[in-house]
Amino acid sequence: MKALDQTETQQSLLEQLIVAISRLARPAESQIAYLEALGRGTTADELALDLDDVAEAALAVPGLLSPCQRDLVRSLDDQLREMSGSERAALWSRQALRRSPAWSEIRTKARVVLRELHGERVAAD
Repeated sequence: MKALDQTETQQSLLEQLIVAISRLARPAESQIAYLEALGRGTTADELALDLDDVAEAALAVPGLLSPCQRDLVRSLDDQLREMSGSERAALWSRQALRRSPAWSEIRTKARVVLRELHGERVAAD
């Protein structure tokens, strides 16, 4: 019974990871709608925080992700961290979600990670 609970927990964690990355892969307008539904419509940081929370947990579970998947998830998370800081605050606006090459790169990378994790197809910008 304990092994089953652990398997269910790992599956749930993997599903949460896929959901967080799916949000990053969405077109800008869909991301903005998600943020507005959360009451966070003026800043995109929630998209990064969603991934950060679950990525750390998923990376800590041995065997949950293949080495390739681990590297891709880390790379995506690292790229978001590099966009952080007060000197890059403009990258977290609605306008940046729509127009910034950095966010376009995040969406592209998120789609690559999704394909590796789940074979999931997502809409392009």
